[in-house]
Amino acid sequence: MLFLAKLSSMTTSPDRCATCAAIRCLIAYAEGLEDCRIEVAVADGAILLSGTAPTDDARQRAIAIAGEYAGTRVISNIAIPDDHGLSLHPEIDLSSSPAPTGVTAALKPPKETS
Repeated sequence: MLFLAKLSSMTTSPDRCATCAAIRCLIAYAEGLEDCRIEVAVADGAILLSGTAPTDDARQRAIAIAGEYAGTRVISNIAIPDDHGLSLHPEIDLSSSPAPTGVTAALKPPKETS
């Protein structure tokens, strides 16, 4: 898996664009996430993930990768297709704290938060 250096802040537009591009690349090239169609944006200092993932495990892994790289809150609006198309109510995961750091953090799904 390709690991890029973390950006220290997301205060300027080039930093936000670079952060989004890096997270898109990490997700695109992560093993097991080949069938995901995930867009990445920055909103109010948080990383916003949207699109589709084939399974909940893939969705959780994408969230973990984004959180580990950015070190900030991740908001997920990733839908999982069912037998009848996309689910009408995708799970929205609001992580209020940064994801764990380290190489193995992207391999473990984040803990459930309430």
